[in-house]
Amino acid sequence: MAYGQYVSHYMLLFVLFLPLVSLLISLPAVLSTKTSLTGADDVHRHYPAHLKVSAVCSFFLPLGCLRLKIEEQNLYSGEKPVCETFSLRDLSSEEESLNISTEHIGTIRCRIRSAWAYDYLGFFALPVRKGNSVAFTVLPEPVVPVPEPDLIEPSEQIAKPKPQGFSEEHELRPYRAGDSINLIHWKLSSKFDDPIIREPQEVIRKNIILGMDLPDSFSDQEDLMGQLVFLSEQLLGMQIPYTLYIGKQTVIIRSEGELSTFLKAFLAEPMRVEKTLNIRTGNDTLVYRLVPNRRTDP
Repeated sequence: MAYGQYVSHYMLLFVLFLPLVSLLISLPAVLSTKTSLTGADDVHRHYPAHLKVSAVCSFFLPLGCLRLKIEEQNLYSGEKPVCETFSLRDLSSEEESLNISTEHIGTIRCRIRSAWAYDYLGFFALPVRKGNSVAFTVLPEPVVPVPEPDLIEPSEQIAKPKPQGFSEEHELRPYRAGDSINLIHWKLSSKFDDPIIREPQEVIRKNIILGMDLPDSFSDQEDLMGQLVFLSEQLLGMQIPYTLYIGKQTVIIRSEGELSTFLKAFLAEPMRVEKTLNIRTGNDTLVYRLVPNRRTDP
């Protein structure tokens, strides 16, 4: 009983097998762990965006350490993916919020590139299940064109004779055979030899067309998209639809919802360089062409 040398052998065996014991104990927690991403909401440029990363372990013992590598890529600008690595420790159900850069417009796709769970001693790392990728759109921030065009000026309205009925807009003209006596301007006709007719006019707004080329500079395209958002807010705020010629694509925008749908689809594709199609103009059409460097030429 006084002999104690055998204790050192047991301690040596314990130290040698301790990493394996740690792996066996933590293996159920590793196998039951699943990571996932929750996408950020669509935001305007330069506004904060947050991506939620969650890891759930269904085993009754919490997971020791989880190391994740998150990949971010702008589908519109075509930049190379940027990876960010971080760790979560002592978790059974953990959620981490990451700040996503919104310096440039485009659709940001985020995915978990790798996820490794460590045993309690940190000697072994095993891969864990990864969730699907998520994406959100960084929308353009309104940019005021210089000089700022006035798309709501009275000269952009035309009046045509109204077939029947009454209208607040009238045009004075001499009486013609067949005109109704109800249209005679009696007070004004008393000053002339011939009757004067108040002909009702129907005010029709000119069709507004916004045209923009797609230059090869990404910063110029960002500026153009910002001008588009600013002019759209003006027109749609007055419930005035317009036609957009952007590159080889033609889109009719009638509401903010249609504009948002178009921007999300457009910014989800790689940036392209295109010239605008020929725009046919007429007396009932008003065309404004957007150009970079915050200038708008009519």
